[in-house]
Amino acid sequence: MPFLLEVHPGFARLLEGGGRTVAPEVPRSARDELRAFCNEQELTGLLHHRLVEAGCREWPESWWESLCQETHAQAAAELLRASEIRSVLGALAAAGINPILFKGTALAYSIYPSPICRPRNDTDVLIAPDQVDEVRRVLASLGYAMAVHCADLFSQFEMQRVDRFGVLHVFDVHWKISTQPVFENLLTYDELASRPQPLPGLGPHARAAGPVDALLIACIHPVMHHRNVERALWIYDVHLLASALSSREIDDCADRAAAADVCAVVAHALRRARSVFGTPVRDVVLARLDAAGREPSAEYLASERRWHHEVISSVRALPTFGQRAAFMREVLFPSPRYVLGAYGLRGKPLGTWLLPALYAHRNVRGAWKVLTRKK
Repeated sequence: MPFLLEVHPGFARLLEGGGRTVAPEVPRSARDELRAFCNEQELTGLLHHRLVEAGCREWPESWWESLCQETHAQAAAELLRASEIRSVLGALAAAGINPILFKGTALAYSIYPSPICRPRNDTDVLIAPDQVDEVRRVLASLGYAMAVHCADLFSQFEMQRVDRFGVLHVFDVHWKISTQPVFENLLTYDELASRPQPLPGLGPHARAAGPVDALLIACIHPVMHHRNVERALWIYDVHLLASALSSREIDDCADRAAAADVCAVVAHALRRARSVFGTPVRDVVLARLDAAGREPSAEYLASERRWHHEVISSVRALPTFGQRAAFMREVLFPSPRYVLGAYGLRGKPLGTWLLPALYAHRNVRGAWKVLTRKK
């Protein structure tokens, strides 16, 4: 099924930017469809920015006012979010911790024309594995609480707080780049920290993954965490990153993809960006990626992947029987703290006594969801 931006090329050209001559290419009859698409794909801020940039205010007044109201609300929330990120990064720096920002927030403040053009639900940071406890302590001292999450299994944890204006602030703290063993060693903290990109818009302590590493992560992200779901926002991430790199930097990205055995995934992402947004990716680069041969990561490109496919791929990627057994133990019997939190019984007197029943209920319910294709 063709992607909507390919059915209406004018949509893609408008979102990409190109001046006043682009907006009229969107026919009047398709403007509501464009708006609905941008709402669904979280592109409202980008749409507003491009229309203002093109000087197109002649569209229906009610249509335009509604778009402006949504964008202004996003801008207000972004001001609070940016201030919070600066404060958190400052507190971490004072404790000797220098995280690397990656994915949404890093892209919003590096390659997008305005941070409100790149919405996201949290702030992803990568830290050194030996800093996990200290980061938890610092965030807790700032009023953040741990979300229900199985850090033992997923090599990450999430902490959040609501400020006095009602805005939710979430930090997703990773010590491996991915929760999937196939991708977890794609890039390490030390590698990213050795070639960081400063983010002045988020203060002196803000460092992001460098442009080449950011492109590699953007290409891998939809398959390693979202079962290859196609979203225009993620394709646009790849488009902006790849368009900003030199030919040599694109070659560097291909080198890193080959070293990590993710050539097929990167080639797929670059092809989609070129197809939808006309990203200038050379055929020779794609041919080189295609020639890499069979890679375990390529199976993540299969359509209709579900939870059990992810588990099987993860088990296959682990090199020893002991690691595979430990992984399955964590899948079936995660820590009591996680299970009690998932059932809302953490800190309750009867919680510990109910643990056997909770584990049984969790696994039976999970098996039923797999069998009924709900998971």
